[in-house]
Amino acid sequence: MSSAIRVRPVCLESDIPGIVRLLNACDPEDPTTIEELRSEIGHTAPGKITLRLVAMDKDEAITGYIYVVHSAEAPSRHFYIWVRVDPTLRNRGIGSVLWEAALDYLHVQGAIRIACAVRDSDPASLSFAEHRGFTIDRQHFYSTLDLTAFDETPYLPGISAIEAQGIRFCSLADFPETPETRRKFYDLNFSVVMDIPGEDWDYAAYPQFFNDRILGAAWFRREGQLLAVDGDNWVGFASVSLSPETQSACNATTGVTRAYRGRKIALALKVMAARYACQHGAQTIRTGNDSLNVPILTINRKMGYRPQPGTFLLVRWLKENKEFTAEKAVSAE
Repeated sequence: MSSAIRVRPVCLESDIPGIVRLLNACDPEDPTTIEELRSEIGHTAPGKITLRLVAMDKDEAITGYIYVVHSAEAPSRHFYIWVRVDPTLRNRGIGSVLWEAALDYLHVQGAIRIACAVRDSDPASLSFAEHRGFTIDRQHFYSTLDLTAFDETPYLPGISAIEAQGIRFCSLADFPETPETRRKFYDLNFSVVMDIPGEDWDYAAYPQFFNDRILGAAWFRREGQLLAVDGDNWVGFASVSLSPETQSACNATTGVTRAYRGRKIALALKVMAARYACQHGAQTIRTGNDSLNVPILTINRKMGYRPQPGTFLLVRWLKENKEFTAEKAVSAE
């Protein structure tokens, strides 16, 4: 480790302003605040494991930051890692020092899988990750739809045809707030999430995630959970959140249960998500995409969504790493 670079655990009281300045210098398009970071650091859940380190220069200024987490809903020994270095101080070994400290911690934790994300427009960060054993697994990106130019008219005959087959489109707000309603909404969410490409879940933890991060989220509105229903069966949904301050919306998830796929129900739900957003003053709507989710990508292109710059998800399996294998062999002896 370079004598000019000192790494230590984050001090909650003194480091947060410096970390926020660093994060905003690295990601000016997605700024954070002191309050948001303090809330994030303060959020704990059973089974969550975290490590946060900062790199300091000789003047005690924060020059780098690394965050390692095993979230409560992730499979055992699966971790995620973020590395950020002051853009004006790159190529001086700061990221390498932070990475080595984190890797030591991950070995102690018995980690077998590490994931990270880098912007697809950042070849330097991609090279940094690839030189440390990470390989690209998939690409994540947002696509946006200009609602001021979107015309739903061509899709209305198709929606009518689906309704003629007995499918009813409505929202969660059309059902009473009861344990049975909540159970059916959970079952629908879970059946869809299980088939989303690339999701790294410990499904036993999904009920807590559903309660805290969906039903308990600040963005959640029952009328924004659009449903496709066949009699007593809930067969599809599109989740929409609104941001009135920016006249925008987000279609977070759209999915249909396996038995009802291939009937253009997902397309109908996405059209209705756009309609709902328009009705509430949104001029744009965005949705997250996975490069392996071909059916949804096809729908988005058909509707006119335009892909935006995104991120590569990279993965490294430590059980295939030479030093990790060597350590296991020594232990076995």
